[in-house]
Amino acid sequence: MNPFRATVPGNILLLGEYAVLEEGGLGFALAVDPRVRLEAEPAPSLQVQARWPGGSGSPLVDASVACVSEYRGRACTGSLLVDSTDFFSANGRKSGLGSSAAVTVALVCGLLRLSGRDPAPRDAAFLAVKAHRRAQGGRGSGYDVLASFHGGAGLFHGGAEPSWETAALPRGCELSLFPGPSPVSTAGAVGRYLEWKERSPAAARDFLEASNRAVRAFCAARSLEQARDSVDACRKIGIDLGREIGVPAEMAVPPGLDPAWCKAIGAGNELGVCLAPAEPGFASKRVHAAVRGMEWDR
Repeated sequence: MNPFRATVPGNILLLGEYAVLEEGGLGFALAVDPRVRLEAEPAPSLQVQARWPGGSGSPLVDASVACVSEYRGRACTGSLLVDSTDFFSANGRKSGLGSSAAVTVALVCGLLRLSGRDPAPRDAAFLAVKAHRRAQGGRGSGYDVLASFHGGAGLFHGGAEPSWETAALPRGCELSLFPGPSPVSTAGAVGRYLEWKERSPAAARDFLEASNRAVRAFCAARSLEQARDSVDACRKIGIDLGREIGVPAEMAVPPGLDPAWCKAIGAGNELGVCLAPAEPGFASKRVHAAVRGMEWDR
């Protein structure tokens, strides 16, 4: 086998925060650049170089190797370099664009190709979900893994075996990202959500139903104006839940963006998004759905 390369995009969860952790919970997600880069070649033993801040000894590597080894029935071999440095700023702050999921997809797919196994895309994607969950102590919805694997935009269905359904953003939607006050631990936020759910099961059911209704309405919208009510509902649902679990989801919107179209995405208020066009001259960080998901270099 000759050496090969691959790239995998990052991802964002536009709507459906925390709901995606539940069986039947819905989320609207999309793949976005930048991309993780993989270089791999056969080798008699396993060598994995993880190139990102804190990459040495990453549980992502250990979990990916373990899951592929179990799938194959024997130990993995090969030399792999996985580089996600484009997801971090000069001071080492992560971008919030799902680098860990993209890294896991790159590792799992690279290890599978090195093994000579060519499973169906659905099996490869689920193996990456399994590895990502293992690295997070058994938690994790999998929306980020499936978005990075498939590319484009889609409706995510949460559960033990999550699924991905290709979807489209409403016409006229233009996404701009802006940072929140500080990084948020996704694992910590998920832990707080699960504790709240155990304390308040009825409120948790109401939250899930309301979130799913809003996400379905967003998917049905054909234009940005038709999506207004669903975006507003998702923002308010997120803020209310954030107050309940102690992980704030309020965002300070920078000048040049319309607050009516802005909301936090992911866990807490680490990252915000505006769905409507920015004012002329505003230096926003525009993002587009990365049409290509996990892709082998030709």
